[in-house]
Amino acid sequence: MEDTTRIISLTDAPRGFTNLRSLDFEAMGRILFDSEDDVGRSVTVTGSFGTFFFLLDDPAAAKRPAVVIPIDPHYRSRWYEAGRFVAHHLGFRLPARVPPMITPFRSLHRAGADERRIAAVLLDPRALTMSWNEWRDHTWRRTAKDWRDEGLALVEGGYLKLLLEG
Repeated sequence: MEDTTRIISLTDAPRGFTNLRSLDFEAMGRILFDSEDDVGRSVTVTGSFGTFFFLLDDPAAAKRPAVVIPIDPHYRSRWYEAGRFVAHHLGFRLPARVPPMITPFRSLHRAGADERRIAAVLLDPRALTMSWNEWRDHTWRRTAKDWRDEGLALVEGGYLKLLLEG
């Protein structure tokens, strides 16, 4: 499946919005791709800001741009990429990191949950009633430990690498 979370969808802004800044892709940076088909215009621009991938569904979108963020499971990634672009386009400093997101693991960890509690909530409640000997070698313990370690690494900044590199 093609990754579309970095595509910034643009449309013509609704009536009533003023002070919109039109887009000049050539002035923005080096154009790597510019093509039009029945879906719309696709443009890829690169520069010191990185690379932006655009899909314009209407020719007027370049003159009166509005960002479209579909409501799907990837909305946070789309919102972040759109925010990076808008900040750059308006002349603001690009965000240095992704805002923290509350996940079931992070909520449990912040509440002081140990591996057994994490496994009980996210995998199977029976983790709480296992004997120590059974728990010590169980795959649920290893999975909860791996999730804990991965979650802590993501909190320490690895989530940005994951977001940008996949």
